[in-house]
Amino acid sequence: MKNSKAALAWGGVLLAGSLWGGGALVAQQLLDAGMAPASLALARFALGLPLLLLGALWSGRSAAQAQDRGAWPRLPWRVKGLMAGTGAAMALSVGCWFVAITHVGAALATVISICCAPVLVTAVSLLRGYERATVPLLTGLAAALMGSALVVAPVGGQDLAVGQWRGVMWSLGSAAAYTLVVLGNARMPQAVSPLAASAWGMAAATLCTAAVACYQGVTWPRGAWQWAGAGYTGVVTTAIAYVIFAWSARRLGPTAVVTATLVEPLVAIVLAVALLGESMGMRQLVGAGLLCASIVGLSRQR
Repeated sequence: MKNSKAALAWGGVLLAGSLWGGGALVAQQLLDAGMAPASLALARFALGLPLLLLGALWSGRSAAQAQDRGAWPRLPWRVKGLMAGTGAAMALSVGCWFVAITHVGAALATVISICCAPVLVTAVSLLRGYERATVPLLTGLAAALMGSALVVAPVGGQDLAVGQWRGVMWSLGSAAAYTLVVLGNARMPQAVSPLAASAWGMAAATLCTAAVACYQGVTWPRGAWQWAGAGYTGVVTTAIAYVIFAWSARRLGPTAVVTATLVEPLVAIVLAVALLGESMGMRQLVGAGLLCASIVGLSRQR
């Protein structure tokens, strides 16, 4: 039973990463079409929030026990703060990543934010005693980082202009905030359902992004395609993916979770090849193989 739950958790976090990888292409198209980063982040959270709230309400009413597992008034203040903080970190991570894309493009922004997050998560987990430093854990992490870098790093390198360093800093900010999201979900009490935790966290993220978007001026999607794309990022890549991620994060170690989500850039590259006609060279194939091997190796350690 324990092994089957671990397998489901690994499948869940890989599915969440895959959904985020597909959403990255949609987000890139929407940003190129003129949506502001803060407005796109607001659309992601605001459009996904109603689905999460309905799911949390249904989950609470259909629970076998009389006590609701996610009713806000009944939650301890520590749990409320953890959910609100995780939601704020979620908003900060997505917002920083969108801003980074406008400065350095999706490829470099992704490789920095995605590859730095596992290092930060591992460092915090080891320092806080959440995990033990083992050879398989550190070896798998190093292999995953190398494979991810081979998949998404620009061919021949990329020289940065002075202004592009802003994009690098925004990407690092995204990685730091995502670290808090991973650790927050990993430390969430089992008494709170993943649906409830995701719903209240998403509510906090929506409020944060709404404040920034309103201050900067909201840019709305134009046309049916952009509204459909915004809806997809909100419902599929945010609401559904984050519930799956929250459920899986409680059953795996923080390092394993964040390493498995490195599948995100791999999925984005594969979809770009299949749908946009982009090429995938030998370097990317080697990186994909290394990334997949590291994830399989880490999964067998759990």
